[in-house]
Amino acid sequence: MKKGDSSDGRLPKFFKVYLPNDSGDDLEIPVSFNSCLPSSVPKSVTVTNINGHVWKLKLKKLSGDPEKFSMVDGWKRIVKDEDLKGGEFLAFEFDGSRLFNFCVYGQATCKKLGKSAEVEEDESDDDDDDDVIVIDDDDDDDDDDDEVDDEDVDVDVEADDVDDGMEADGDDDHRQLLDDPDSPSFTVILNPKKKSQLLIPSHIMKDYNLHFTERITIVDPLVPKFGTLERKIKLQDNGCLFVKGFGSVFRRNNVKTTDTIICEVKKNGNDVAHILKVHIVRGL
Repeated sequence: MKKGDSSDGRLPKFFKVYLPNDSGDDLEIPVSFNSCLPSSVPKSVTVTNINGHVWKLKLKKLSGDPEKFSMVDGWKRIVKDEDLKGGEFLAFEFDGSRLFNFCVYGQATCKKLGKSAEVEEDESDDDDDDDVIVIDDDDDDDDDDDEVDDEDVDVDVEADDVDDGMEADGDDDHRQLLDDPDSPSFTVILNPKKKSQLLIPSHIMKDYNLHFTERITIVDPLVPKFGTLERKIKLQDNGCLFVKGFGSVFRRNNVKTTDTIICEVKKNGNDVAHILKVHIVRGL
């Protein structure tokens, strides 16, 4: 990927969950988004929203960590102007130079329209958020043969569909199957109508401060025979985050509607989810 550009020609994005209790005064940019910044990082950036509101912020390296950048001197004003609430999803689309288009999704994952506003200079700070990162990708599936099939097409998921086919965090019995019982996890029951996609529950991202990059490695029971799978992470316009091309995982493991899938999310030291381990409990 070139600096300041996405590999598929579309503008790159990063995605965050706003948690006021865990926030700082500035907006930290995910380290994994550094590849999308220009080689000569600008000293100031402009943030705009769909209502034409414009904020001017500075872009600085974090002291003590040269790989981390944050937007300073203005983020707290954005929080106030947009009346951000805990649990809302924030999407930042970068033009490759110095402009970020900013969008807020409410807790119901519907796009939240802010108040019309005039251009303002920002001189305050605000809350940092747990990063869930998405680099937007094409609607086409990956080139991986396992991922491409006539079922793996993008389908808009309505807000009230988010929990369809999903259960709460794995119970104690299911947690015993995890490689690490303390890992973030969620259980899934196959929905025949939506077997090409895997929704990532929003509470998993918020509860564990998880960040997602544009791709994730899938480790299922057939890895010793066929190897791992690489899948894209997709952010829909309604705020739903899901794994594309997951139908091949269902198919190659011959998953039935009576089976239960436990998805164990493995993250690195920066809370970036890099592996999704699939455990299958066969039903009767």
